[in-house]
Amino acid sequence: MSSSSTFEYTYKDYDGTEKTIKHQLDIPYKEDCGELAHRIVSEMDPVMKYLDADIELKKALKTFVERENQNFYDRRDEDLLNKARNGQVDVENLVTELDKLYKEEVLEFAERVGPTDEEIFALAFHQLVHSPLLPDILTKEQSYAKSISELNTRMYEEIDELSRKQAAEMDEKVQQLDVSTTSDDINQLLSQHYSNQNLIRKRWESKLEAKRGHQKHEYRNWVTSQVGEALINNPTSLPVSSTPIGNKSSMFVSQNLSMEESFTIHLGSQLKHMHNIRILSADVTDFCSPLHRDENLNGLNMALGLYSSSLSGIVVLTPSGSVQALPSIIKNANMSTEFHFDQIENQIEQIEEDLRKGQEGNGAGGSEKSRQKLHPGDFFITRHSNLSQTHVIFHLISDESSDSPGEITSRHPVILGLRNILKTASRHDISMLTIPALLRHEMSEDMTVPWSIRRAELVFKCAKGFMIESATWGGTEINTLQLLLPHNISEELFTTLAGMVSNVFRVANPKIL
Repeated sequence: MSSSSTFEYTYKDYDGTEKTIKHQLDIPYKEDCGELAHRIVSEMDPVMKYLDADIELKKALKTFVERENQNFYDRRDEDLLNKARNGQVDVENLVTELDKLYKEEVLEFAERVGPTDEEIFALAFHQLVHSPLLPDILTKEQSYAKSISELNTRMYEEIDELSRKQAAEMDEKVQQLDVSTTSDDINQLLSQHYSNQNLIRKRWESKLEAKRGHQKHEYRNWVTSQVGEALINNPTSLPVSSTPIGNKSSMFVSQNLSMEESFTIHLGSQLKHMHNIRILSADVTDFCSPLHRDENLNGLNMALGLYSSSLSGIVVLTPSGSVQALPSIIKNANMSTEFHFDQIENQIEQIEEDLRKGQEGNGAGGSEKSRQKLHPGDFFITRHSNLSQTHVIFHLISDESSDSPGEITSRHPVILGLRNILKTASRHDISMLTIPALLRHEMSEDMTVPWSIRRAELVFKCAKGFMIESATWGGTEINTLQLLLPHNISEELFTTLAGMVSNVFRVANPKIL
């Protein structure tokens, strides 16, 4: 049971004109008033965003919400009391509902249930990966990945071959236009080409889905059976592997790094914490490449870090719109079976479903597309165990055009989205995070040296502030922050931006006495 109430707020804008804004709220309102106040301020005149208008509005909003919530609860309780006086309360139903709520919310009264299949597999994998059987896991995963990769290669080859034939057929038809071919013939041929390509793609995707499902089932059974056999042979515990993990800041082997530089810094107002800052130039997809594509240590490190408090994450910029990952990342994630999570398309479908349900619950109107549209600063998360250098991808929505880079401030939605990502990372055991230092993955002609310096300085200073602030959030410290510059940046500009890191973050230099 809920009701609706309209919040009205009158303010004077920068030229003294009195204006009133109205915002519909569902009562009781249980969300954060500060966040709502910020959203309302963003709807005001652009100049008002920079005049601390949200301070007074937040006070008024908080007072309004408290009053309306209290009135709602008073009316609800009065109604319940009247029903109780008149004998209209179903006591048996009330007791049953109360018992259900206690079992769902209070651990002491919860029903005793065993671990799920997911929990059993996670525990078994964690034990096995820290035992001498780790090389066997990697060998089996590489074998599975090779099989899926071969199927993908055959699919792409068949589609490419069909595309070449269709292109030749279309060229021939176009040359005969207005001679023996009409525009309707061209459109009909286009439709036929699309149907044929779609049919082939669906056929191969069906094969791949069946293959991945079989591999996942077989792999999980093998992992749990190996742990069971090891415990039977040695009831005390599985022997722990002495395989060295190495330094966390450099444990991943990058694919095509062109330039990089590392720094050690200490941050904190009172109690200082040590962090590693690494600035590097690379393609963002190098961090999301297929795990078993090359023979390197990434498979070992990804497996060891998977169920740990030292996860690695990366921020990938995504155009505004619906929930969608970059095609190159989807392709890489599908080059092998995802044994620990859902395949990336299924994760995205679930995010879209959750977003749709959440917006329907908030009473959002409009068409299906408008309801599920994401805005700059929003982000969604996908989880991975089959990519080379990241367990978690933060897909950050950015609407900046690469053709006309503009100026932004620390209050820009994408910068605030970056803050929320760091907050989420620190709360969920992500100790190494890679962020785009220019909020761009590619350099363009319009990205001049002065613009790049201003943008990098803004991102560096905001990242530093967020890292200092993260000490108050609780959770895992972000030990390593990687500042990712576009792969096609010039060496001179890279050197300039790398030199800025020591100035902004105040690199710790040893003193010689």
